[in-house]
Amino acid sequence: MDNTNFKLALSNVNTQGIVPNSTLKRTNVGLNLNHKFSDVFNVSSNLNYVRTDGFNRPEQGYGENSVAQKMFQWGQRQLDYNRLKNYKLTNGAQRTWNRTSWDDATPLYSDNPYWTVYENTSKDRRDRFFGNVEFKYDIAPGLYALAAVSGDTYDMTISERVAVGSQAQSSYKETYRKFTEMNYEGRVHYNKNWGDFSLNSFVGVNRRHVTASLLHSETAGGLLVPGLYTITNSIDKPETESNRSRHEVNSVYGMLSLGYKNMLFIEAAGRNDWFSTLPVANNSYFYPSITGSFVFSEVIKQSWLNFGKVRAGISQVSSDLTAYQTRDTMIVGTNFLSSPSYELSNTKKNSELKPEIKDTWEVGVEMAMFKNRFTFDVTYYNEVTSDLLVPVQHSYSTGWGYKWMNAGETENKGIEALVNIVPIRSNDFEWKVTWNFAKNDNTVTKIADGMDSYSLTNAPFKAQLWAMKGESYGQIRGTDFVYDENGNKIVGSDGQYEVSEVKNLGSIIPDYNMGIRNTFTYKNLTLSALLDIQKGGKFFSTSHMWGHYSGMLEDTAANNVRENGLVLEGVMWDGQGYVQNTQTTEALPYFENFYYGVDKQNVLDADYIKLREVTLSYSFPKKWAGPFANVTVSAFGRNLATWGLDKKGFDPEQASYGSGNVQGIEGGSLPSTRTYGMNLKLQF
Repeated sequence: MDNTNFKLALSNVNTQGIVPNSTLKRTNVGLNLNHKFSDVFNVSSNLNYVRTDGFNRPEQGYGENSVAQKMFQWGQRQLDYNRLKNYKLTNGAQRTWNRTSWDDATPLYSDNPYWTVYENTSKDRRDRFFGNVEFKYDIAPGLYALAAVSGDTYDMTISERVAVGSQAQSSYKETYRKFTEMNYEGRVHYNKNWGDFSLNSFVGVNRRHVTASLLHSETAGGLLVPGLYTITNSIDKPETESNRSRHEVNSVYGMLSLGYKNMLFIEAAGRNDWFSTLPVANNSYFYPSITGSFVFSEVIKQSWLNFGKVRAGISQVSSDLTAYQTRDTMIVGTNFLSSPSYELSNTKKNSELKPEIKDTWEVGVEMAMFKNRFTFDVTYYNEVTSDLLVPVQHSYSTGWGYKWMNAGETENKGIEALVNIVPIRSNDFEWKVTWNFAKNDNTVTKIADGMDSYSLTNAPFKAQLWAMKGESYGQIRGTDFVYDENGNKIVGSDGQYEVSEVKNLGSIIPDYNMGIRNTFTYKNLTLSALLDIQKGGKFFSTSHMWGHYSGMLEDTAANNVRENGLVLEGVMWDGQGYVQNTQTTEALPYFENFYYGVDKQNVLDADYIKLREVTLSYSFPKKWAGPFANVTVSAFGRNLATWGLDKKGFDPEQASYGSGNVQGIEGGSLPSTRTYGMNLKLQF
């Protein structure tokens, strides 16, 4: 057993959601096994299994089963939710607060929220396996070969119910997804030191193979038998969808690194990829990179300088697109009577596509001083991504609404910094401050020939998210106030704000993010606190819009505004010029105009300061640790407090629960939550 290392890890997490009847369970099993067969040959492996069971994950956004949407946008403040908990009548029908009429209890627009969370449920399960096995063989001193296989695969099943008696049509859906990614890699390394010089190098090959499949089926026309959730319990013929995809990337690559006196290093690398998802004529690309670094502390010998290094580099990488986008194919459409139909996609494919290319250069400096009590690492970078692969809006006269193109170019440039300071250090006490800072400017420098803008996505209502040439990425577009020459908002003759044409209302990209962690250690006791700060950026809130429209938010009743009305801040035209507004407007039309009127009223600043985490831990002295090498107990709290919000209750982080282009648009999100817990760590 001297030649074998073995490690087994097991964890289980059971989470109860803040929405009733929602749970998330996750079990992880990890296995690390390394065995040395001889002095020249050894095998190492890392295998993991994760089972995730989700029940009734709360729907986010503007949807039929979104409890957040019902409560914050279209609820009723006078409702007694304790009475609503008894959500069923004696005959099994829904007890609803939102009737179609006085003599028709059919739910209109919204279900009883307890009906939603107990009857219109969903369930999902994902079984995931991932890991790798690596073989290493020492051929000669400094020369060795590696062969590795790594994989990541999961099967996921999802079922969704809408009960008979809901405001939406009853239904049952089942979805099965399978995903597998395999990487097969081989490398030969050669490392050598002679005198003041060092050499590290390798050449390698890799094959990445990805397969994915989807099988989806759902009832049509409603459920025939209430409470029976099967696909066959469908009034009309069930609808079924299935698809499969696979793609490969084959690669060869190499790296050569030369060092001199552990002080001067230069590294060159190259890679060639062949993409199966791109046309044969354009599927092979070579990407070089070169970096250099100079450890100047090896030359500047000062007692206060522990370490110092400058570095610089340039590189190029690429990425391909999803499978089957280079030639037009037929897809299954809606049946015509009993006959199947086939149709072309609304997006035109393109046989001349090329991969996206990202060119990067960066410079940085890293230093440690005063016995490592002051250290910092600062990097400035510039990234230009060209030939972006996007489906661009196309003239419908061609028969397609979109066309895949290499369209657009973006430039990312910014700075990242990490600073550590130890203001106090003694035998028993230490105070350490860690500060990190990141600023990124993302500018759209090109869209496509003849185009200056590209629609990324739409909010559920009103606002849109656009990429616009010469502007920061992710511009929120909508109507603004109309201003006089002094920048005052203009109020019209109806007492409401005048509305501008559609224009840019701000970018979703923040000016900067930073964090400050203070850690205090006294003997075996450690207290740590982390502040998280974001400055700049915007987001559009649908909850802010509808919450004012429907009277759900505090503003709509504060200061007795519903009876007294209000005078809007701004100026009005008195026939000769603009003067301070004195008109009183009723509350109802004013708050309705959060939807009908100026969109900018619902565009909020994304600034925040958060007490992200506080941790208190104690490491037991060795004499109390028993058979363990270390015993540590800790208590923690996360997301404990927030300051600096544009509007109370509207957390900018909750506007980014989605992915891709929907960031910066809040459609109906649950509140952010605090987390408290304790940990016990035992080390052998």
